[in-house]
Amino acid sequence: MKSPIETIQHILKFCQLMIALLWIYQGLIPKLFFQATGEQYVWQQLYVPTIYIPWMISLSGIAEIIFGGLFLWITHQYLHWLSIFSLTGLLALILFIYPEQTYQAFNPVVMNVGLASLSIIALCCIRTLHEARPE
Repeated sequence: MKSPIETIQHILKFCQLMIALLWIYQGLIPKLFFQATGEQYVWQQLYVPTIYIPWMISLSGIAEIIFGGLFLWITHQYLHWLSIFSLTGLLALILFIYPEQTYQAFNPVVMNVGLASLSIIALCCIRTLHEARPE
């Protein structure tokens, strides 16, 4: 039978893995592999010259892959807070420049809120594990 601490450690590892996979997926599929039209639209609305948009999409995809990869090796509250703030900022940006995207079948609200929720769960696990350490 597993102790409560072991269970919390497993929950934290699962959250870390899922957060990593989702960030990596978001960087790889719609940005590096396919350069989705929605991604292009966002950069156009930010007045990036058309010639640079593919580069910006690729760079943002690489940044998301690297950021996601950090969750595979680093378990720290600051990484989760950065993820939460980044997701909140990205969602606010989308709400401002591309609100039609928010009511589509697969939309950034679902992804960002779900991903931020995993980080909140991870933060609770990190705090609990920290408090459970013998002094």
